[in-house]
Amino acid sequence: MPQLEQTSVFASLIFWSFVSFGIFLFLLNKYAFPPILAILEERKRKIQGDIEDAEKQKEDARSLKEDLDRQLKEAHEKAKEIVRLSESESKKIQEKTLRETEAKCKQMQEQATQEIARNQEKLMSEIRGHLAELTVVSTEKILRKSLSDNDKERLVDEAINEALGQLKN
Repeated sequence: MPQLEQTSVFASLIFWSFVSFGIFLFLLNKYAFPPILAILEERKRKIQGDIEDAEKQKEDARSLKEDLDRQLKEAHEKAKEIVRLSESESKKIQEKTLRETEAKCKQMQEQATQEIARNQEKLMSEIRGHLAELTVVSTEKILRKSLSDNDKERLVDEAINEALGQLKN
């Protein structure tokens, strides 16, 4: 190969290649690498910050979830307590209403019993009056004479007692 036969040129070419490569590296190191490294370092810091923020948000989310779970549990407990209290209150109201109804029924029964007793007394009084009158009239007709007040009273009492005895049997 003819190109490799010229070693003197080739040696100088290698030398200048190394020199140019060194200058190129020096320029890259001085002007290109610092901004690139700064950008890479900034990117690294940003990624690290994002990871830390993500970890913090993950921790906040876990904390928030625990807080919400606790609040939900408290809400369930309060709801159970409210239901229990309302059931208790409902039973109290039901028992109170039942007692009031029973008292009212008892009162109505007593009033009815008293009314029946009054009506019975009134009826017995009317029956006594009619019986007394009937006894006096019938006795006067039978005897065809007037009876004295004592006889009338005695006959009336006997007739009333006899009529009441038959009514009670």
